[in-house]
Amino acid sequence: MVELLIAVAIVAVLVAVIAPVGNSLVSRSHTIHCARNLRQIGMASMLYAGDNHMTLPQSMHQKSAGALSWRVSLQPYAAGTVTFKCKQDPVPSRPNTYVLNDYLTVMPSGAPADFNFSILAKIDRPEATLMFAEASTSYLSADHFHFAQYYGQKFPAAAFAAQVAVEAHGSGGNYLFADGHVETLPWTEVQALLRKPGSRFLNPAGK
Repeated sequence: MVELLIAVAIVAVLVAVIAPVGNSLVSRSHTIHCARNLRQIGMASMLYAGDNHMTLPQSMHQKSAGALSWRVSLQPYAAGTVTFKCKQDPVPSRPNTYVLNDYLTVMPSGAPADFNFSILAKIDRPEATLMFAEASTSYLSADHFHFAQYYGQKFPAAAFAAQVAVEAHGSGGNYLFADGHVETLPWTEVQALLRKPGSRFLNPAGK
């Protein structure tokens, strides 16, 4: 009987130790898978730009100018290897998990009429400027974020978190930058970037 109790106690201790490790590995796997999706979207975007005079893929708001939403225009460059949905998206009904920074579209709403950073060569620091991120659970159907409405102002952290899944991966989220690289950034670091004077994280002009 004593031996049985000891065995049960050992099993309980092992479960207590192994369970958090298992959960951590699953969470890490999800982060890596999502980052890979974003990296592939970045590669498709660079290929698209190469075929379109270095113009980045656009949003549904540029239809009047003859552009297609990136959800359509990137498909030929995906070759069946790119998904616009995370397999663990908490909102399975929405068309895409990943969403475009509207500052990289032609004349985004809220910015000056001549504002246009849709051409890659115009972005001074593409490695510092966000191109795609995961949408929050309340951001359901848009293919682009609405960041430009805060042009010339500090972007409120609460407004950013209402659109972006800032803690989709533990304490941080995945971000694809305009040079094609992906980073998993803690929410605290993103908030610091939003507050930083002259930051190009959202607005390529640093305003």
